[in-house]
Amino acid sequence: MSEGLPSRWPGVAGPLLALAAMGYAHLVAADTVSPLNGLISDYALLDGSARATVGGTIALAMGCLWVAYQLARVEPVRAAASRALFVAAALGLLLTAAFPTDAAPGVVSIAGEIHRWSAAVVFTALPCAGWMLGRRSGNGPLAGVSVLSAVLLAWFLAAHPGSPTSDLIEGADHYGLAQRLLVLSETTLVLLTALWPGHRDGVTGRAGTKAQVMTIPAQPGPDDTRNPRQPIGLG
Repeated sequence: MSEGLPSRWPGVAGPLLALAAMGYAHLVAADTVSPLNGLISDYALLDGSARATVGGTIALAMGCLWVAYQLARVEPVRAAASRALFVAAALGLLLTAAFPTDAAPGVVSIAGEIHRWSAAVVFTALPCAGWMLGRRSGNGPLAGVSVLSAVLLAWFLAAHPGSPTSDLIEGADHYGLAQRLLVLSETTLVLLTALWPGHRDGVTGRAGTKAQVMTIPAQPGPDDTRNPRQPIGLG
C-alpha cells in the first residue's frame, strides 16, 4: 500500500465478521426461524442468536465506515457521493441494531418502524454507492455485485407480505430467502470495496491510471541555442 494510506484490513474484517455472525445465528436458530420465510431481524429476538445478530450488524457498520474513511483519504472530492452513501448505510445498520424489529405478524411500535426504515436505507444506499464507485473506476466485479443487489432488492420488495405483487408470486414462501441473498450480496459489496486495489494504489479514476509525464525535444532558441528538455504532464 502507498505510504500514508490507511490499511484496508479493518474494512475487510467487518463484512467477514458479519458473515460469520449471520452463519452462526442461522445454525443456532435453525429450528425456530425459517430461512425461506423468516426475516434475519427475527434472530435478534431469540436469546441464542441475538448477540451474534447484533454484533454482526455492528461489524458490518464498522466496515462501511472504514470504507468511507478509505475513500476520503484516497480521493475526497470525486468519491464524495459514494462515501456519503456508505456512511448512511453504516448509520442505518447501527439503528437496526439498536432498535429491534417487532415480533410477527407486523410492526406495531416506534422501535419497529425505526428498524424497518433504517433497513430500507441500508438496502438502497449500498447498491447505489457500489454502482457509482464501480462504474466510474472501472471495477467490473463491484459494479456487477451492485446490480445483483438491486435485482435482489426488487425481488425482496415484490415478495414481502403486504406488497401488491406478493400473492401473485407466492412471496410468503420465499421472501426470507430473498432477504438473505440480498444481505449476502450487499455484504460482499462492502468486502469488494474494502479490497479494491484503488485503495492500495491511491487512485480512483477509471482504469486506475496515474498522471504520466513525457518529454518533448527542445526547440531552438536565440542564437541557435537550445533550451533544456521540459517535462509536460498528461493528466
